[in-house]
Amino acid sequence: MTTLSGSVLTSRPANGARSKMATTVARRIVDEVIERGWPVGEVLGSETDLIEQYGVSRAVFREAVRLVENQQVAHMRRGPGGGLVVTEPSVDAIIAAAVLYLHRVNARLDEVFEARLVLEEIVSEIAPSRLDEADVAKLLELVDNETSGDVKDHRALHTLLASLTRNPALELFVEILNRVPVLYFRDPAAFTATTFSESQHAHERIAMAVIAGDAGLARHRMRKHLQAEADFLRRRRSSHQLLPDTVTVGGGVSSKRAEDVARAVLQDVISEDLPPGYLLGSESELIERYGVSRAVFREAVRLLEHHHIAAMRRGPGGGMFVSAPSVDAVTDVVAVYLAHRGLKVADLADLRNRLELVLVDLAAQRIDEEGRVRLRDALEREKNASDAEFAEAGHDLHGVIAALGGNRALELVTLVLIRLTRLHQIDRLSDAVRQKVADEVPRTHEGIAQAILDGDGELARYRLRRHLEVLAKYLR
Repeated sequence: MTTLSGSVLTSRPANGARSKMATTVARRIVDEVIERGWPVGEVLGSETDLIEQYGVSRAVFREAVRLVENQQVAHMRRGPGGGLVVTEPSVDAIIAAAVLYLHRVNARLDEVFEARLVLEEIVSEIAPSRLDEADVAKLLELVDNETSGDVKDHRALHTLLASLTRNPALELFVEILNRVPVLYFRDPAAFTATTFSESQHAHERIAMAVIAGDAGLARHRMRKHLQAEADFLRRRRSSHQLLPDTVTVGGGVSSKRAEDVARAVLQDVISEDLPPGYLLGSESELIERYGVSRAVFREAVRLLEHHHIAAMRRGPGGGMFVSAPSVDAVTDVVAVYLAHRGLKVADLADLRNRLELVLVDLAAQRIDEEGRVRLRDALEREKNASDAEFAEAGHDLHGVIAALGGNRALELVTLVLIRLTRLHQIDRLSDAVRQKVADEVPRTHEGIAQAILDGDGELARYRLRRHLEVLAKYLR
C-alpha cells in the first residue's frame, strides 16, 4: 500500500537559486529520515559531514536545516556529539499553525463546531466497520472508566474513536478540532458534575452503537451529542465567536528573542488589522523599532515568512510587507506528521472525497453572487489553462468549492488534503494518463459547477461522486 513520502514535503515554492537548492537539500534530508524509519534521536551527521554529503555551501545547508527544523523533521544540536538530530513531529506544532491561520482568516467558533461535527460523523461511519476485539475492549474500558469518574478528559472517547478508523489524517484533524474550541472558551468552572454526567451518558450510547456495528445510529448519536455541546458553549458568556488576539507564533528558530520579535510583528498585524501588501517598514527601521541585532531580526523574518505573516522584499522600495494568509505552513507540518505516521494514500483520498461531498452540498446551499463569480472564473481558468497549468487549475476549482461551503475550518482541512493529494498523485501521472484526465475533467467540473449554481445539492453530490470514482481509477 502506497504511503506518503518525502517528496510531498517542503512544498512551498522557493525564491532565488540558493533557496531552491536549500529546498532540494531539505527534501533529501526528509527522504533519508523516512528511509531510515524515522529514528527519533539519531544523528544524521555533523554539519561538516552533511555539507560534504550534499555538496552545497554552508549558507545553503543552514537554510535547508531551518526548513527541516520548521517542519519538525530534525534540528541542529551544537557542541560535542552534536549534529543534525531526527525529531518527533508534534501535534502541538500543527495546532499552533492551524490556529494562527484560523485567526488570520477570522474563523468563527460556529465554523469550528460545524467542522468538528462533519469530521466526527465521518469517524462514526468508518469506525464500526474497522473494529476488532481489542478495540471493543478499549471502548468498553473507557466507558467503564468514564462512568466511575476515572476519566476526566471529555475528549478521550472522541480521540479513541478517531484512532479506530486507522486513518492518521482523520485522527489528526479530529484531534485539532477537539482542542481548538478551548481557545474560544476559557471557563473550566462552567463544566459541572451534571455536564460531565450528560457527556458520559452520550459517550456510552455512541460507543454501544459503534460496537454494534450500526454506523447510522452511531452517526445520529454523535451529531446529537456534538450539537448539544455546541449549544451549551454558545450560551456561556465566556465564549467568543472569534479567537482572542493572544494567539502566538513560535518554533523553527533557535533564538527566543527572534520568537519575541516575530510575535510582536504578528500582534501589530492583528491588532491593526493590517491588509496583505501593507509595508511594515524597512529592515533598518524594524531593527531599530524592535531593538534587536540584524541576525536576530533575520531569524524572526524566517519565522514570519514560514507562517505567511510577513515577508521581506529586497531592492528599491523594499522592506517587510504583510503576507496574505496561506495554508502552506499548515500543509508542511501536516505532511511531515502524516509521513511519520505512515498515512496511506488511499486513506488520504478517502477522507478528502468524504469531505468534498459534504462541501459541495454546503456550497449549493450557501453560494452567493460573489461565489457565483468565483466559480465561473475558476471554470474559465481551467478551460484556458496550458498543459503545465492544468493540474493547478483543476484543483483550484475544488478549492473554490471548499470556500463556497462557507466554513473556513473545513476549507483549511480540505485545502491541505487537496495539496497533499496533488503533490503525491497528479504530478506523478504519465503523460498519456494526464492527457486523458485533462480531456475528461473540464466537462465534469462544468456539470458539478452548474448543479451548484442551480442550488441542486443532490445533483452536485451525485456528479462529484461519479467524478471522484473515475479519478480514483487513474490516481491509484
